[in-house]
This record gives sequence, C-alpha cells and structure tokens, in this order.
Amino acid sequence: MPAVAAPRNPTLDRHAAASDAEPPRLLASRYARNLRALYRIQPDLALKIDRMPFASAVQIEPARSGDWTARVPADDGRPLYVHSRYQPRDEAKRFVASQPQTEAPTFIVFGTGLGYTLVELQHRYHEAIMLVVEPEVGLIKAALCVSELHEAIENCRLVFLTSSDRAALHEVLFRYNGHLLLGFQQFVHPYANRVSREFHQAVRAALPDFLAFGKMQMMTLLRNARVTDRNIVMNLPHYMRQPGVESLAGRAAGYPAILIAAGPSLARQLDLLCTLRDRAVIVAVQTVYKLLLSRGCTPHFVTSLDYHEVSSQFFRDAGESGDCILVAEPKATWHVADAFPGRKRILHSDLVDDLLRDAAPRRGSLKAGSTVAHLSLYLAEHLGCDPIILVGQDLCFSDGLYYPPGMPIEQTWAPELSRFCTIEMKQWERVVRGRSILRRVPNVHGRETYTDDQLFTYAEQFQADFAASRSRIIHAGEAGMRLAHTRCMSLEEAAKTHCTHTLPRELFADQLQGQSDIQTDRAVEALEARLEELREVRAIAEETESLLGRLMDLIERPDDFNRLLARVDDLRMRMLRHDRLYKIVVEAAPVAELRRVSADRSLGAPQRETPDTARRRLNRDREFVRGFLDGCAFLEGLLPRAIARLRSASA
Repeated sequence: MPAVAAPRNPTLDRHAAASDAEPPRLLASRYARNLRALYRIQPDLALKIDRMPFASAVQIEPARSGDWTARVPADDGRPLYVHSRYQPRDEAKRFVASQPQTEAPTFIVFGTGLGYTLVELQHRYHEAIMLVVEPEVGLIKAALCVSELHEAIENCRLVFLTSSDRAALHEVLFRYNGHLLLGFQQFVHPYANRVSREFHQAVRAALPDFLAFGKMQMMTLLRNARVTDRNIVMNLPHYMRQPGVESLAGRAAGYPAILIAAGPSLARQLDLLCTLRDRAVIVAVQTVYKLLLSRGCTPHFVTSLDYHEVSSQFFRDAGESGDCILVAEPKATWHVADAFPGRKRILHSDLVDDLLRDAAPRRGSLKAGSTVAHLSLYLAEHLGCDPIILVGQDLCFSDGLYYPPGMPIEQTWAPELSRFCTIEMKQWERVVRGRSILRRVPNVHGRETYTDDQLFTYAEQFQADFAASRSRIIHAGEAGMRLAHTRCMSLEEAAKTHCTHTLPRELFADQLQGQSDIQTDRAVEALEARLEELREVRAIAEETESLLGRLMDLIERPDDFNRLLARVDDLRMRMLRHDRLYKIVVEAAPVAELRRVSADRSLGAPQRETPDTARRRLNRDREFVRGFLDGCAFLEGLLPRAIARLRSASA
C-alpha cells in the first residue's frame, strides 16, 4: 500500500483562521487515517483518490458554524452547495432524523457530501451498513478530509459505489446481499437530485434487478445448504481419485470454444455443430448431453452442478462417453458422477479442506455460477479459449418455446399428445405457467420476446461475466435475448472466421494421476477424527443450551446470573478451539444463522441493558444453539455414510 502523506490543501490553509475547530493539521491527519483504511478495503478507489491532486478535488469552504461546506457545479452548470453554509452538521442531523426509523440499519445513501450524514448514521444506529453511491471522486476525497470514517471503512460497514456499470454494482452489492434482503433504507441527499442525476437514476434502476438476483441466490442457499453438504461428501470418492481442473488450466489457449446450452434455438444449429468438433472445443451443459450423443457429436466437456438426483437422468443409459470429460461442482448430486462412465473433474471444495485438513488433495476451482451454462463459460475461460461462441444461449422463450425440440421432456408429454394437444401447445403452456414473472426483453433482432425473472437474473450475471472476460464473446444462436458485451453473428459465419484450425489429437490427455488408496485411507481417518470432534462439539452446545435456559430464570438475580454466565464463557472458549468444525456446523444450519443476524439487527445497541433486552438476547442465543445442535445431528448422520462410501470405493 502506498504511503499516505499528510496533504497540503491550499483551500484549507486559506481558511485556517476562519475554522479554529478544524485546523488543517487535523484534517490532514483525518484524511490519512481514512485513506489508509480505504486502501485495505477498496484499494483501486483509494489509489485513484490518492493520485488526485488536492487542487482537482472539490474545494471546501468554512461555514458560519466553524464546520466545512463545499460547492459543486450542478448538472445545469450552476454552482450548488452540498451542505448548508451556516450549520452543515445540524442540517445532517435534521436530515437523518426526518427519515423513518428502522430496525434494519442498512442504508443505500445517494451522495456522499462531506460525510456528515454518514457520521450521523453511525451515531444513530448501531453498526450501520452504509453503501454510498457517489460518482464524484473529488467529493469523496473532500469527505475523507472532513469526516471521521476510518472505523466504518475498516469494518466493511462503509463502501463507496462509484460506477453505474451493472457488473461493478453486482460485485459490491453481493457482499451485502444478506443485509439487503433483511431490509434496507434509501437516503437521497438533496444535492444528488441536481448533481450527476442520470448516474443516480441508473443505480436506482439497477437495484430491483440485483435484489431479484440476490433473493434467488439466498433462497437457493437456504433451501439447499444441507443437500450441498451431502452431495460434497458423497462425491469424495471421485474427488479423491481423479485430478481436478488444475490439470486443464490454459490447455486450449488460443483455440475457439463453442458453449452449447439448451435454449430453443439449439435445434437450428445441431447439424452444423456436428461438423465442428475437430476445430473447436465443445462444452455442453448436461441437459443436451444425450441429444448431442444421439446426433453423433460427443462434446469434449459436459458440465454439471445441479443438486437434485433427477440430474442423473441426463447421463443414465447414454452409452459410451468417448473422450468426453465431466466437469462438475462438488455440490452436484453424486448420482451424476456415479452414472458418468468417463473421466471426471470435481472442482475444489472448502468443505473438503475443512473436513480432511492435511489429507485433502489440492484441487483447482472455477468461479461459482448460477447455472451449468455459467460453469461452461468459466471452464472455457480456464482452458484459455478465445473466442467463446454461444449456441442455444437464448435466456428467453424463442419462438414461444421453452425447450428445443427433441428434449427428453417430450417423452413425458407423449401420452397427452393428440391433434387437440400438440407439442407446440405443451411448450407454450409451460411458458405461460409462469405468467406472473414474465417480462418483455429485446431479442438479437431488436424485436420483443418473453423471458422470466429467473432467466433475466441469469442474463444479468452473464453480462457481468462477459464485461470482465478476456475472451471475445460471440452470440451465435441467431435467436435469444440481446446480451451486452457480445458480438452477434451466425454460427456458420463464426465457424468460417474462427474455427479454422484442427485441434491437436491429445489436447486433453491426462497429465496428472489421481490419488492412491493410501491417500483415500488417510481421508477416511480424517473423517473419523471429525466425527469424534463433532461429538465433543455437540456436548459443548448441549450444555450451553441448558445453561441459557437457567439464565432466563436468573435475570432478576444478578449475582447468580453472573456466576452462571462465567460457565457459559468457559464453554464459548472451548468451542473456539474447534473453529473449523464450528464453521461447518453453522453452514449446515444457515436458517439459524440468518435468524441470529436478524435478531441482532432488531436488538441494536440499547442505551442500557434491561431485563427485557437481556431476555431477548438469551432467547436469540438459545434459538441459535438449538439450530446449531440440529446441524450437529445432521452431520453425525452424514459422515458415517461418507466413510462407508470411501471404503467401498477403495475396496
């Protein structure tokens, strides 16, 4: 981190005598503390601020109160003060006080000003989370001089959003997804309605789409947390015995990739796709795997990440896999890896590292995606492919279809089909079943088409990924939603332009061997050790839950309460010795953790502890411990199954 020097600001020097309360030396020291904290949390922004000369920053002026104010040009060119010229701090207090009270202290603040509002929010709300939308870096620099913000920045309770680019917004907002979904409040500084108005409007317009995406991610996490853990540990035989994607890094650098998804437009491209396997890396989502095999086009890779056992139907009775490699997230149901007869690459898992410790093999990872199509993109980037050509990536209901013709779902519909109920009618029925979440979007030809909220959120993530990708992205579906940061062309044109060289025959031949039986045996020993440790952790939690119940009866007897509380503190210290296993159990009980966070926000930081607040805190802790014990019971049932499966695989 660059050294933060004490700034010399001509404006501060000029007005030093007029502001005895804030001499330039204090402002310089405050700026240095704030900037040092910002370098730790948002280093790119900190460097940009550090390099900006003070003469280019927003110039501050003394107010009559002895505080500071600042004048900026409005969008219409007229000068505008961001704060009162008389009592700017009092103005900020009145502004915050005029807003509705909230028990969810997460705020999206449009406009930094000189930071007075942010300081007041910190005073008014315990550990307030402040996401500040401000495109004017010079104003942020001035605020770092005037207001004490370093503690909130260091604790990640204050972050600046300086770009309206959706990818940049999603990257920052996703870190605070849980807080936002528990509730937030928007503050709009009056000056923000006249300065950079279009920027602020763009961010406000992007918020609903992010919240829809964030809600879907959170619901998926809560609903599938234990399914995820179960799938990961049951995938351990494959995880241990075959290498991961680390053996594929850069293997196809400079060669084109064709990513095949299950959009309706895929049917138009199948014949041409079958001729391109020798000239492009074919990466298919699991949904189209059987369809491609039936057309004589074996993909080089097939991707899987779905939790449910039903995904195994895409691989059962599919026949020989040839040289195709399955790349799966560890959370994918183990039935998929069991059903796939060929080579497999299971991605890295933190849970495996925490369970196996020193016995865990080193495995490569890819960015987490919402769908197998996202995983296919990240795999192609990992391989070094350029360009990346999208086929069947419609993300909408092209031609009124939900699935491309020839998919397995048509076999399910077969008994219902007649001249009065056609496949086209069943397809449209599947689309309109979600009429409450349908929305219109432009397609690649500029005409309107239908998509739904789920597909739209997938498109949001894709467009953020495309913006950040080093590879050229070509949308060659000839149908589907218009996606930013892509070039549209036909698959035929893309093939003639980019698929011009034959791939080496041994491009994806194995270079690394899997783990030996000895290493598998070490994994079994590690799981047995975790199971014994889990029994000790559960005993600590059971005693804690019992003590919390007794403390409820002692709230009115402080001496007895404090003596018993000392025993609870001892148990807490014992639990800290098992921090990695504690994390595993908490992740297996995400609802309990979410409820605790919600309760903490509701309780806040009362001015004084009363019997009522003490009782509420004990209730919060007791509910969490009960959820924790439920997580322990789940893992105690799961780990023996994983041990048996590993032993069976090495037999």
